Amino acid sequence: MRGFSSLPRRRRRAVLGGGLALAAIAGFGVYNAAVGGGDQPLNVDFVLGGGDDIFGKGGTLAIQGSYEGLAAASDNTLYLFTQENDGMAMWRRKPSGAVKRIPISGMDTVTAQQAAVARDGSVYLAADDLWKVSAAGKATKVINGRCKSPDPRVTVAGKFCAGQITGVALADDGSLYIGDQVNRDDVASYVHKVDGDSIELVAGRPPKDGETYKPSNPAVKNGINPSPDTKAKDVLVTDSFNSGWLASGKDGLYWRTGRGIVRINGDGTLSPVVSAAAPKKITEANGPFESVGRAADATIPRHASGGTRGDLTLVPGRDELYFSDAGSSLKPSLDGAYGWRGASSAPQKKLIEESSGGKLVHRVADGELSPAIAGVQAIAGSPDALYAAVEAEPAHEDRSPEEWTTAVVRVELPD
Repeated sequence: MRGFSSLPRRRRRAVLGGGLALAAIAGFGVYNAAVGGGDQPLNVDFVLGGGDDIFGKGGTLAIQGSYEGLAAASDNTLYLFTQENDGMAMWRRKPSGAVKRIPISGMDTVTAQQAAVARDGSVYLAADDLWKVSAAGKATKVINGRCKSPDPRVTVAGKFCAGQITGVALADDGSLYIGDQVNRDDVASYVHKVDGDSIELVAGRPPKDGETYKPSNPAVKNGINPSPDTKAKDVLVTDSFNSGWLASGKDGLYWRTGRGIVRINGDGTLSPVVSAAAPKKITEANGPFESVGRAADATIPRHASGGTRGDLTLVPGRDELYFSDAGSSLKPSLDGAYGWRGASSAPQKKLIEESSGGKLVHRVADGELSPAIAGVQAIAGSPDALYAAVEAEPAHEDRSPEEWTTAVVRVELPD
């Protein structure tokens, strides 16, 4: 079996954009639900970028460059990565509102599917390879991806290589986890724990000779909707292009496994979270944060649009899990039930109106699923906040990275 190999983000947009009309996505129907809306408006606050002043602060600051990564630390320090004409930059926003632009050395033209902040202020980027960017902007490759013969059973980090690394998460104790995959031949997704120069397989297994990838195979089914006491290392996660994103919480490690999300428990077993049990029971919402049914019944649509493929993050202080799907590229709006309220300046409104489009974000809270926000490039959670990145692209074809504009908003969550 052969998977979709990695392509640069701008090229993926061109290749996959033509397939959007073919995608019959339930989430798209949720976003375009009844105009009447619900009781909870979709309020956002521009906290980094969105302005027209290159010397501005917060929402008045102009950030020129295309989106390449987003992470939030436990103290609400934000890290935004952008591609500029002369290389990549890391924008760091402190809780006080102070912003610093840090040029990155040792790494260029990298788009992170996920990012995670370490205790020392360095940031890990899952961007095919696993990179670590120091607080001063020095980038170092930690784990190799994109190798020809990946072996998930290798135990020495220096000898380990993956077909692609798409997920990264840091536990409260500092443990580092990656979501990696094999995209060709023996296609499968895995979770590994990295500890210095050792690397340990935590979840997933390779396919056996002649083994079917169909859901009739219990190993495949248990990767999406695990039976009680299913061991994490016994499942076969075959939808590698839609798998691999991680989030760490007090109850365990959450893992996106294609159509679903599972939790890896402390005893090495799996619990279902989004498990495609009865997708027909999922209904449409009247507005953001209104339940559409049980998360266990939902299924996540396959990737069909350009840009980053998915996100998974926790807001632990609220015990809420957020995930995004790229089943369709959706535009943010200033109007309607899902319109972005809170854009107060002309540049902020212009950025939303000229957005390049993005993903639909869902919330899982108390076992219920609800749509949250649409049209974003990525999400990142802190103990009490949800952040989202949005970018706008120039209208003409011959464009440089600095003609893109990027911003981060804080999404107001329901009481």
